[in-house]
Amino acid sequence: MVLVLTGPLHGGKTTFLERRLPAWAERGLVCRGFLSPAVTDRTGLRGYDLVEIGSGRRRPYLRREGEAGAESVGPYVFVPSTLDRARSIIRAADPSAVLVVDEVGPLEVQGGGLWPDLRSALDRPGLTALLVAREGIIPDLAAALSPREPVVFDLRDEKLIERLDTELFTGPGPHDDRG
Repeated sequence: MVLVLTGPLHGGKTTFLERRLPAWAERGLVCRGFLSPAVTDRTGLRGYDLVEIGSGRRRPYLRREGEAGAESVGPYVFVPSTLDRARSIIRAADPSAVLVVDEVGPLEVQGGGLWPDLRSALDRPGLTALLVAREGIIPDLAAALSPREPVVFDLRDEKLIERLDTELFTGPGPHDDRG
């Protein structure tokens, strides 16, 4: 099952997950994967970090400047060792936990970045994935996921928490009888 959390650029998708993950854990839902919170300084946005769900380990992920030849997207350059770590987290995905990937972007829908490993992980029977994607790429992401039909949740939906919780706790996937 593929769930997609969407909304506008800098619309609170990562913050929403930072707040929901502890509540889901309290209800017995096991999540693994990573979040990509923005990193700012007094001059403005300078990139994104990768925060591993479970351990909380934080690493620089995308920056405005980076190693020559490193994979890039828009104005950002991936930190190669962290991109490798993100890929290994996805490769280790197991149906016993929801795989959270923040975020799947234009690079992935074009087949780059995390896509090869993510596509392979999504083929695992019983795997539930919660992908984060900006609203503008949803049609391209849906096409890339075909023949799977993702269930899309818009951050601006007043009943988002209720609908997403219902899907996570009653749909097929990793949960216990407390949900």
